[in-house]
Amino acid sequence: MGELYALMSAGGSPGVTTTAVALALTWPTAAIVAECDPSGGDVLAGVLAGHVPARQGLIEHAIEAGRGRWAADVDLAAQLVPLDAGQTKKVLPGLSDPRQAAGVAAAWPAVLKSLANQRADVIADCGRLDAGEEQPRAVLAAADVVAIVLRPTLRQVWSAQPRIGMLERLRGSRDQLGLLVVGRGTHSAREIVRALGVPVLAVLPFDARTASVLSDGHGARQRLIASPLMKSAPAAGKVLRQRVHVCHTESAEMRTSG
Repeated sequence: MGELYALMSAGGSPGVTTTAVALALTWPTAAIVAECDPSGGDVLAGVLAGHVPARQGLIEHAIEAGRGRWAADVDLAAQLVPLDAGQTKKVLPGLSDPRQAAGVAAAWPAVLKSLANQRADVIADCGRLDAGEEQPRAVLAAADVVAIVLRPTLRQVWSAQPRIGMLERLRGSRDQLGLLVVGRGTHSAREIVRALGVPVLAVLPFDARTASVLSDGHGARQRLIASPLMKSAPAAGKVLRQRVHVCHTESAEMRTSG
């Protein structure tokens, strides 16, 4: 089965959805972007430019997930929308209305099980972690790696501090937490690590033109491959996968020694 990578925001608009889609489109194997943000999904209206009707996605899958694991596993394939011509990159569209979040809250553990059972790596766009019960806590708790996407500014670093504490309590440690820093700002990567106690996994360029295509559906997708963000995304994805493999190796060694 595939690995689960969760991306979340420290606050504001650092580009979580854009980063998730860029990673998926440049992933070396099959990948699924799961829009788990309780405030709503953006991909249908963004990179897919509104050409796919909003009748597939998370809310429909959550209903099936509540009926049992077998139903959820079968249903998920029907809810996925291709992102590429080869149909190896897909998206589970998120909520079309944030008022639906309360109805999905109880289904997150079941949704997690069906995502974990996919023969593809899953990149979950979890939005911003807040205190509400509608948050995808089951996904964040079980993810192989959680990456906080943030701009290197005082405001975003400040907002990240309590959320890292929330993740640490939720997961039991900071071992598989990391940062994806987008663009330049007032703080260096070293200063951010020192302030937050979490490693910077990669620094991605602030690429407004590519973000406009991926998040807002503006412009031609054919030119994406040569854009700064898409050139940087494969290296960032490689670091994320390496984090998972190191963790699995260490866990296996601990079991063997024990």
